[in-house]
Amino acid sequence: TGLNLFHREGRRLLLTHDGEHLLARVTHILDLTDQLEDEIGDLSHHRNHIRMAMPLQIGTFFLPRILGEFRRTHPQIKLEIIETGGISALQMVEEEKLDIAVTNYETGFSQKLVYRKLFSCGCCFVTYPGHPLAARETVSVEDIGQEPLTLLDSKFFVYRLVNDAYAAIGQKPQVIHYSPYLHTVKNLVRQRTCSTFLAAPAVLPDDGLVAIPLAEDIRLNSGIVTRKGRQVYDDEKTLMQFLRKVVKEETTRKAAHGDSSAAEKK
Repeated sequence: TGLNLFHREGRRLLLTHDGEHLLARVTHILDLTDQLEDEIGDLSHHRNHIRMAMPLQIGTFFLPRILGEFRRTHPQIKLEIIETGGISALQMVEEEKLDIAVTNYETGFSQKLVYRKLFSCGCCFVTYPGHPLAARETVSVEDIGQEPLTLLDSKFFVYRLVNDAYAAIGQKPQVIHYSPYLHTVKNLVRQRTCSTFLAAPAVLPDDGLVAIPLAEDIRLNSGIVTRKGRQVYDDEKTLMQFLRKVVKEETTRKAAHGDSSAAEKK
């Protein structure tokens, strides 16, 4: 250093004023280096912070379990959850604004993404009790015809599926309102204003709605999506294992109850 850092008093080696100044600076740098090593270790092994998207339809199935059981079991993992449409969710993962998405998806949406399937679910025609079609076991898109509809907007894959299904029979859906909010869509149906199409898991028993499977068996893949080439951290692997467990338990429960009309298929 070109500095006189020590002076000797008998057998004792003591710091000079310059030595004390340099030691304070070096100690701070070494502390920062140790802190950086710890942070790198956290990132590569136990990062404990997940930024994720969970669209509304699939959120009705997973969100209560994630915010309940998963948080209690893994309190060290911070969850930052955004509720948005499946298309927006995949775009944010692709742009690395989020770590993962638990969402409905189409595998051809982007080659930059990795898709891990959890289950597939049917797209249902959803209406109110007392509707002329409410007692049907199945309906076709052609049966619905000119039925007034409310739909989740273009941020959701169900929007694409419905429009493609109508295009296949040379018609257009008679949509009177598009909404980004699941509760708005459900409320309009409850008020008998119109009907809608939703992924089957989005319709809950206490919604007071009638979900009728489509004869065309239009299905959505549901699963975990990450950015291709990006490291999957231990905290994310823990969440993925939990989600698979939830799906397995639900599949077992439905099999035990003989639910032959289950909307989900592993």
